[in-house]
Amino acid sequence: MAEARQWSAGELRDAMPLTTAWIDRQRQEFGAEHVNACIRRSLKGEADLFYAIEAGFVLGTPFTAARDPVLVQWQQLAVVAGVGFAAFLARPDGGASRGTD
Repeated sequence: MAEARQWSAGELRDAMPLTTAWIDRQRQEFGAEHVNACIRRSLKGEADLFYAIEAGFVLGTPFTAARDPVLVQWQQLAVVAGVGFAAFLARPDGGASRGTD
C-alpha cells in the first residue's frame, strides 16, 4: 500500500488548484471551522466527510453508500470518466456539497 503524501499548503494549492479554490468557496459558505474539521478527519481515514480528485491526485476518504448511495455513484462516475476535478464535502445540515469539472 502506498504511503500517504504529506502536503504543504502551497504544494497542495499548486497540485490541486481547482480543489483548493472549491474548498475556499465551501469555507465561505459553511464556515472554515466546519470545512477544516471535515478535511482533517477525512485525511485520518474517516469516510463521508470530504473527498477530492484532481489531475491524478486524491485527497480525503470517499463517501460510502450507507451515507449517500447517489454520491457514491457520482464519485465512481468521476473516476471512470476521468474528470479533471471532482470534490465532495459533508454539509453542516447533513447533506453533501459537490463540485465537478
